[in-house]
Amino acid sequence: MKIVEDFIPAGRSNRPGLKLFGPEWITIHDTANTGTGADAAAHARYLKGDDAAKKLVSWHFTVDDRQIVQHLPLYEVGWHAGDGVNGTGNRSSIGIEICENPDGNREKAEGNAAWLVADLLSKFGLALERVVQHNKWSGKNCPRVLRARPNGWQQFLAAVESNLKDTIFPDVPADHWAAEGIKFVKEQGLMSGKSDGKFYPDEALTRAQAASVLKRFYDFLLKKTDG
Repeated sequence: MKIVEDFIPAGRSNRPGLKLFGPEWITIHDTANTGTGADAAAHARYLKGDDAAKKLVSWHFTVDDRQIVQHLPLYEVGWHAGDGVNGTGNRSSIGIEICENPDGNREKAEGNAAWLVADLLSKFGLALERVVQHNKWSGKNCPRVLRARPNGWQQFLAAVESNLKDTIFPDVPADHWAAEGIKFVKEQGLMSGKSDGKFYPDEALTRAQAASVLKRFYDFLLKKTDG
């Protein structure tokens, strides 16, 4: 799914420009904004306005039923967790807000958010246990829609896990430029990941490894010819 970048301008009070530790966590929020038209684009406009600057509030992504809008670079701190300037939630987690606008499809928005979370977990090599509620950091009833629905949080995590199963390796996101090729060589048994389950796509091959891959490819071609 396409992610639209609409960053808060650098230098604004709600974009501190501090380096995010890790990131080590992904924090899920609900917008608590039930106004008609309160979609991801509307929240992007809000974050660039005076009220958000005055309240010192910011987060990394807003997700609705049609798109994902990114407001901050992944390695910058956002003020979303409510645990203070030096709190773990603010300083080491990516904040994601899911829209509640009545003219949107909430189920689809949650599905898009689950896809985004899985993509981020893959990108940063994080475990599912690193996906947490805003409630963890500040005690706030957030994400309120997921918390209010019976098994809502568990269902959301299950959707994230389902998306994770569709990924090739935890460190190869779906939008990686070589994702299709990596998927092919894995499925055909030409290359595999390391013992920790990761592929390390930017790591160079040794001559011995290259020879092994070429031998597997030769065997693969022979098999195709014989078939």
